[in-house]
Amino acid sequence: MESLRLEEFNHWWIKGHVDTDLALEFKRDIYKEAELQLENRFVIGFIGLRRTGKTTLMYQLIKKLIDEYIPPERILFFSFDDNTSNLEDVIKTYLEIQMKDLRDERIFIFLDEIQKCSNWQNMLKKYYDLYPKIKFIISGSESLFLRKKTKETLAGRIIELHFTPFTFIEYLNVLGITENNMKYETIIGPLFMKFIKKGGFPETFSIEDKRYFNEYIRALVVDKILYKDIPKLFKIDDPSILSVLLELISTTPGIYIDYLSLSKQFGKDRRVIKDYISYLENSFLIRLMSNYRKGSASKLRKRKRAYPIDNALIYLYKNEIDEIMFSRMVETFVINKLNAISFWKNGNEIDAISNDVPIEVKYQENITTFDIKPIREFMKKFKIKKGIIITKKDQRIIETEDGIITLVPAWKWAIEQT
Repeated sequence: MESLRLEEFNHWWIKGHVDTDLALEFKRDIYKEAELQLENRFVIGFIGLRRTGKTTLMYQLIKKLIDEYIPPERILFFSFDDNTSNLEDVIKTYLEIQMKDLRDERIFIFLDEIQKCSNWQNMLKKYYDLYPKIKFIISGSESLFLRKKTKETLAGRIIELHFTPFTFIEYLNVLGITENNMKYETIIGPLFMKFIKKGGFPETFSIEDKRYFNEYIRALVVDKILYKDIPKLFKIDDPSILSVLLELISTTPGIYIDYLSLSKQFGKDRRVIKDYISYLENSFLIRLMSNYRKGSASKLRKRKRAYPIDNALIYLYKNEIDEIMFSRMVETFVINKLNAISFWKNGNEIDAISNDVPIEVKYQENITTFDIKPIREFMKKFKIKKGIIITKKDQRIIETEDGIITLVPAWKWAIEQT
């Protein structure tokens, strides 16, 4: 490996500091947890969708280390995103440049998009076991533990921190909105509607032109994953099917996945379609949910619902957002905020079950007795004494013989969930 390329990645070896346009001042909520994990020996794994701040957080941690008087030459960064380099070559070149011995000093090694490096898990295990003074911080834009062998190789050696698109509170904080100026009518309400419509990718917050927004999401998120990342990892022969599946799910959030019907539509075996759906899920583009059954593994249930992982994907594919679609976008936001894995359908239907609590999204002006019927049915059946309905404006407590149902406006729920 050329030493010049490595020196380009690690400008702090010469400058003595990290460029401010890389280590941005704003820190995501997950930063504090990452900072704490720097103290232990485990590998830190940043896992999540592209463009959600994993690389930025790496640079912020590098800045923190240098600010705390860790010599810059003891910090190595390398990205495999557009490089085919071998991990061992990267480390060997670093040792030659800096004339270091991995046994002598505490070395911090940051490896971005590591899943694109062949045999990375075995090489990481080797260095981790042989050189206790190395601290690895790695990132991946797909689940690093897709393969059973990988999970077994790094068992007991890694802590995963999961990155999602920005939360509503993070969005407000980026804009300088704090608890002191959270006035709903003049500030929070309009910003909440804008956030729901356009989603949580931070680099799009200042983009007002929809054409530029679409170009950003398509080029830097969707196309890179569908036509570059997934085909390289899984050797698929037709990435265009991934694109059609993603658009279908994004334009009909909450859709029930019928593998047989989709297999006929694409002329592919249903097992192939199932694999394609799993690639979208494990690349963090969609979320799959299963029908809830108390006391059983929800993921074993065959009937699945699918949502895009962020409303930016809906906004990308939909030219117009009408009132009905906006309501579905609020539902999608709630599902992703909850990190929900279960819905409930038994004649009636409930959007999400979180910690056994039924949560229904009814983004409408008034909530009627009919609207609370599914929640009451669930509470009675499973002997759960509370439920939540997320509304447009309605805020009150409903006491029933089955338990208490809390109605809360979506914007307020989004803030209180922090």
